[in-house]
Amino acid sequence: MQDPQQPPVFDPGPFKELMEVGGPELVHELCELFLTDTPNIIDELEAAVESEDWETMGRAAHTLKSSAFYLGALALSNLAKSIEVLAGDDPVAGAALAAEPRRAFVEVSGALTKACEELPPA
Repeated sequence: MQDPQQPPVFDPGPFKELMEVGGPELVHELCELFLTDTPNIIDELEAAVESEDWETMGRAAHTLKSSAFYLGALALSNLAKSIEVLAGDDPVAGAALAAEPRRAFVEVSGALTKACEELPPA
């Protein structure tokens, strides 16, 4: 059951807004980019933590936050936002969260893939 205090793993609202603005072709492309590029961004985030490069950790978290938000991956976006803020305020605490984005990505990727598969052909 979804914790009412936490954002949903996937919220179709932003996804539907993208459909209205750009149509299925744009949404298919953005989904493909998100599903392909996000693991690389998470790798960058984890590598930054390993090397204690807090600036890169914050930058990777910012990128992850924005791309996740626009496709409705709100739990991942909020997690990335927390890491981004902590990168500047308390980087060790941010580093402690660094393993979570990969888990959140795995959770949302199934829902996002399903939503993309249900779109009209591009």
